[in-house]
Order: sequence, then C-alpha cells, then structure tokens
Amino acid sequence: MSWQEWIVIFAALAAGGLTKGLTGMGLPMVAIPIMAAFLGVERAVLIMIVPTVVLNVWMSWVNRDCSHDMPEIWRLLLPGLPGAALGASILYLTPNQWLATGLALWICFYLVVRLMRPDMSLSMPARLRVAPIAGFGSGAMQAATGICAPIIASYIDALGLTPRSYVFAISTAFAAFAGSHFLVLLALQAYSVDQLIESSIALIPGLLAMRPGMWLREIVEPSVFTRVIRVILVIMAVRLIYGAWFSG
Repeated sequence: MSWQEWIVIFAALAAGGLTKGLTGMGLPMVAIPIMAAFLGVERAVLIMIVPTVVLNVWMSWVNRDCSHDMPEIWRLLLPGLPGAALGASILYLTPNQWLATGLALWICFYLVVRLMRPDMSLSMPARLRVAPIAGFGSGAMQAATGICAPIIASYIDALGLTPRSYVFAISTAFAAFAGSHFLVLLALQAYSVDQLIESSIALIPGLLAMRPGMWLREIVEPSVFTRVIRVILVIMAVRLIYGAWFSG
C-alpha cells in the first residue's frame, strides 16, 4: 500500500471518529465515502469493519446501563445475521460501479431523511413488530455498503429515547451488524489476513479522534458540525457517481 493511500485512510477515519465522538454516530457515514472515492467501495467497506465493531462495542459498553430502554434489542439484532449474509453476497458479487452508485444513493437518502424526518414516536407493540424488519434491512445494508444508518437511525429516532439511551441503542446495533458482516465475510473467505491487518491499523486514527470529538461536544454546537459533514457527504456522493459512470 502506498503512503498516499494511508493518508486517505487515516484522514477518513479521523474525520469519522471525530464526528462519532461529537454526535454519537457518523463513523462509517463519513469515513467510507471519503475512502471509497479514492480506494473503491469494496475496499473501503472492508477497511471499515474492525473500527466499526471495536468503537461501537466500546460506546455500547460505556452506556450499558441504558439497556432497559430497549427491551426489543434482540428482536432488532438477531435478524441482522441473515440480512448480513444477503448483503455480503451482494458486496462479493456486484461490480464496484454499481456498489458506488448504491452507496451514493443511500447517502442522499440518509441526508434527505435527516433533513426532512417528521417527528414521530412508535408504540411498544409497533416497536416489536418493526424491529425484526429494521434489523434484517440494516444487516443487509451494512454488509453491502458498510453503512446501515439510513435504516437503523430512522427506526431508533422514532423511539423517543434519551440521548444516552440513543447512543447505547445505535452503538449496539452498529457493533452487532458490523460483527455479523465480519463473520459472513470470513465464512465466504472474502476477508484476507492483509485486509484484517489494514482494518486493524485503521482503528488507530478513529480511536484517537473520538476523544477530541467528545471534548468538542462540550464547546461546539453539534448542528454546526453536522452541517459541515452533510456538505462533505454531498461532495463525496457526487464524487462516487462521477467516478463510477463518467471518469475514464
């Protein structure tokens, strides 16, 4: 791997880690598009696996006392495994051009949802019914694109949780779906030792950047930083579409 590629990986993970520390989410949403624009979608997704699992396991553990606010957590997580099997097959078999297009469209969808999402709150019976569907879709999306936020964040946002409970729920879901993705890739023999080493090294900038992000949360309005990130995501979505269909 060239030093230019390492610069891209470290910059992407640092930006994603800073965002996650500041807002509680956004690690893959920021890091994957940046890496994918230069390294390709499949490689970006594979690099992101270890940082996603480790950082979200840590945040879930720190906020584990909020688990009582998510009684349906297992109904959400367990369907993610068969969903991940479907998504990993898509990642393994689909040309990079279509993956780039799909990722760009999902980024746009996520931004629209974040911008236009109406206020809503699901009742407990509705939560129990919707959770398995959200879990399956999130697992498939995580494995195919490395990002499950458009589905899982929409579901969790509708629960009306406290900030700490929200961080617990979203971190637990991200960790579980990324972990399922990792296991499926191992089963498909689609994840090499070199890729594992590369992904493990990528954990370093993400971990280092999370703490400053948590400090910034105390002095910077998250809405300001979020607007900047959304602009970056729009640029990355355009870059992905251009690279997939119009370059070369």
